Amino acid sequence: MAEKFDLQIKRELLDSSFNGYKLSLDSLPTYSLQLGNGVEKVDLTDSQYSYHHAKILGQHNHLALDPWNQQTVYYIDKQWCINKVFIADMQLNQAESILQIPDSTNQKLVPERVNLCLQFVSTEMAVVTDGAGKLHLINTGNREDRTTKWTIVYSHDVLDDSKPFSLTYTVYQREGETHSVECLCSYVLETNEEQKDKYKTSFLTVLEWISISSEDYKAWSLKRHRRLYGRKPFDYAAFDQSGDCIIVAAESDVEFVYDSVKPVVASENVNVNASNTAPESCPEYTWNQNEEDVNIQFTVPEGTKKSDIYMTLTHNMVNFGIKNGKVLLEGMLHGFVDVDGSTWIMEKQMIELTLCKQSGESWQGVVIGDNRGEMTLDPAVVEEIHQRLAGLTSYEMNPDPEKTGNQPFNAQQLEECDAFPDDGFGLLRIDGNSHKITHKTNLGSHQWLFQSRLKTDQPPALCLRHDVDGLMIQPQNTVKESETPWHHTATFNAFGYVQASKQQRRFSVCAPDCSYAAICDCVRHIYIYRQPTAILSPLRNRKTGQEVGAVAKQQLVSLDAVNNIIGIQVTNDYIFVTTENKLYCITANSAVV
Repeated sequence: MAEKFDLQIKRELLDSSFNGYKLSLDSLPTYSLQLGNGVEKVDLTDSQYSYHHAKILGQHNHLALDPWNQQTVYYIDKQWCINKVFIADMQLNQAESILQIPDSTNQKLVPERVNLCLQFVSTEMAVVTDGAGKLHLINTGNREDRTTKWTIVYSHDVLDDSKPFSLTYTVYQREGETHSVECLCSYVLETNEEQKDKYKTSFLTVLEWISISSEDYKAWSLKRHRRLYGRKPFDYAAFDQSGDCIIVAAESDVEFVYDSVKPVVASENVNVNASNTAPESCPEYTWNQNEEDVNIQFTVPEGTKKSDIYMTLTHNMVNFGIKNGKVLLEGMLHGFVDVDGSTWIMEKQMIELTLCKQSGESWQGVVIGDNRGEMTLDPAVVEEIHQRLAGLTSYEMNPDPEKTGNQPFNAQQLEECDAFPDDGFGLLRIDGNSHKITHKTNLGSHQWLFQSRLKTDQPPALCLRHDVDGLMIQPQNTVKESETPWHHTATFNAFGYVQASKQQRRFSVCAPDCSYAAICDCVRHIYIYRQPTAILSPLRNRKTGQEVGAVAKQQLVSLDAVNNIIGIQVTNDYIFVTTENKLYCITANSAVV
């Protein structure tokens, strides 16, 4: 059974006194390079119309960064050649053709093909997929040596029918003399009748886990092949550095359906033939909050009276429930409350408890350690959940089914959006050998913002919205079952609020040292948000009189681009941006100028 963890936020990494970004007019040196053959770009076809297709296409980045040489980027041109561009002497050097991807003439004819992908897995290895069904493992040699030739050491059709797929993530491992490369590929599957009946959806997002190994670093072969299904598209999918676990952030759970080495036991989680009982994961209460109050809604059995309700409340503890019945809420609160300003009301089977906050700080939950509730901002969702619970909540084992307006729950009445009530944005860690979810965190109140690789020996970090901020959450490589695998490592002040205001946003990224974050529009603009830095002479806010000792700068770069931006990569010093025909390099660190 999966261990469930709350997202642990380090308060020392939050800045409650942050008062906004100050626009800086300092110019950033920008260099550009015309790309002769352009960048190979594939658009969706009329048959690729689902949300699953759009999500995979929207996540694709046409620029590849070498994490071990952060002054170099790569792209694949329209002739299917891998090209290298690097910055030296404060200018972009002309693109160099490194490797021709094989069989481009025939592979371009494959229907519904997707974009080509290139990823670097070590200082001497890379993986490229042609978007038409084939994966190539490449020995690049020492990439800092411009005379070293790249060679393809292994090619593989991931799927028997050569179905197009995208490359999501790769990792390299060595144990003694054994070398292994783990590849995670993704594609969209249109469900057959049996799958549609089971998953209640017309499309699935599929993750193919390909393990390639070698004993001599020369001859490579397929070691293991695994497959996972997801009802909804994922925002994040990666391996830990050991290559034994997969980490996924998605709006629904993913499950193993195939393993070439170990048979997969059918998951008990996917079961829509529910009996006349409430689904196990249905929330026992809902809650929402604003700056002043926390509002919690409960559904109680029919016939419950106001005199049956009891409440004991202090500034940080609550005991709320039904006399001689169920305890609705008990324990230490996530924040301090004003006892006199707190109250509850009851209407039919609905009870709403209002807790008046002592401060405007956002709560991560209601009671510490209580995961039975679901946070929601939509009153319509609250109403729908409690209407469903009203027919399920009774003192009797089987209430009168003939009573009008209180029919028992019937799974056959579920619509597609209701069939999996456990769906919700979550972060999962899944063991590749046992096929089980070992760690799980509900991220329902934390909006997904972006991901960025901060270190070469760790999986990419996730940036999640917390209140108005953006939190960088770093998955750990090795953890115990009793420990949380997600660590809060940095904060971008007000970045959640800032990103929400960018309606034309194409990519969001951050520097590996988290010194700045950037948002790029679809066409021209790059917005850079820097961490607060101390100033020599403290300033004083004219309105509040508060002394300001550090300033967070916002900078805007306008490119001369006329085509859409299709790729971006950032380092601590540079921001690389590409359109189909032009590559730009922005100097983000003034120290390198």
